[in-house]
Amino acid sequence: MKHFFWLIAVLSLIFFPVISAAVDCRLGADYYYRAKSETDPQQVIAWLHRSVAVCPNFNAWYMLGLIYTQQEEMDPAIVAFSQARAQAVSSETEALALARQGELLARCGYLPRALQTLKLAKRFHPAPVPAWLEASLKNTRIKIHQSLISAADIMYVFESGTQISRDGRFSVRPAVNLPVHFDFDQADLNSAGTRQVIELGRALSNPSVKAWSFLLVGHTDKRGSMAYNQTLSENRAYTVKMELEHRFPSLIGRLETRGRGERELLYDGDSQEDHMLNRRVQVTLYD
Repeated sequence: MKHFFWLIAVLSLIFFPVISAAVDCRLGADYYYRAKSETDPQQVIAWLHRSVAVCPNFNAWYMLGLIYTQQEEMDPAIVAFSQARAQAVSSETEALALARQGELLARCGYLPRALQTLKLAKRFHPAPVPAWLEASLKNTRIKIHQSLISAADIMYVFESGTQISRDGRFSVRPAVNLPVHFDFDQADLNSAGTRQVIELGRALSNPSVKAWSFLLVGHTDKRGSMAYNQTLSENRAYTVKMELEHRFPSLIGRLETRGRGERELLYDGDSQEDHMLNRRVQVTLYD
């Protein structure tokens, strides 16, 4: 008999929190639907905060992000989408939260971090990827191509490590697509390209990554023959390697190069923007 009462006591400790959590989440759902029925944005926000307070959930956090975005409150919106990602129940919902967060980071001027977030969103989202996500990713790439990626932003990407979707279906290794600028149809760096390589060197020679090796992969657009583009991509990757080793001797022996030519285009269109984005040097960790 004593064993029976002991078992009841243990089961109560196991099931009571589960029952309590279920009640809280039903209440959270009630608050969420109450928010959807409101027309005053402040009342919507208040009910949504009540919802996540009793039961953190994707829907309420995602809706909070959208409301804050409409009100141009960027910091609370970014936080809300970050929380939505943490509560995502699938790779698709996680991708949606990431995509919205990436859009806001781009609007706030955090372009490299925005790009990294949007790339994750595209990778995690099952096909087909929403058109608005593709457009946001492309626009961010265009803006980055017209700017300089700092050593700090490059380090942020590599130090973030491999990203795995919450459901474990997808993983993304850290990689940076650098807008390394060369003279037209040549493997020689121009002044903008040299400045970008210097920022890359500052990142890769940071003491915190001194034990890491890196792979530099050259890519071209699709104009010209496949054989010509393959050679050009190899030469451009090699040029970057030589410039890095010349300016940062600690990188000697830590860099490898490859050329992919036109085989891994980011975009298959024929616009000048498509060609521009396809010309790049990708930097990844090297096993």
